[in-house]
Amino acid sequence: MQTISFGNKQITPSKIICIGRNYVDHIAELGNEIPDEMVVFIKPNSAIAEQLKSMHHEPLHYEAELCFLYE
Repeated sequence: MQTISFGNKQITPSKIICIGRNYVDHIAELGNEIPDEMVVFIKPNSAIAEQLKSMHHEPLHYEAELCFLYE
């Protein structure tokens, strides 16, 4: 399990809930259709990483992420 540092604590998140397809300019940049509603999905704890990796030489799209921690 991956951990994050928050203040003086090491925390192991049990779930990561994500919201996608909510930024119209990025949807257009990718050539995707604009959905009627944003997409909600989850990622495993193993998605927490310190290094950015690209598989199969796919282009990287740099985005800002907002995170909220509930304890």
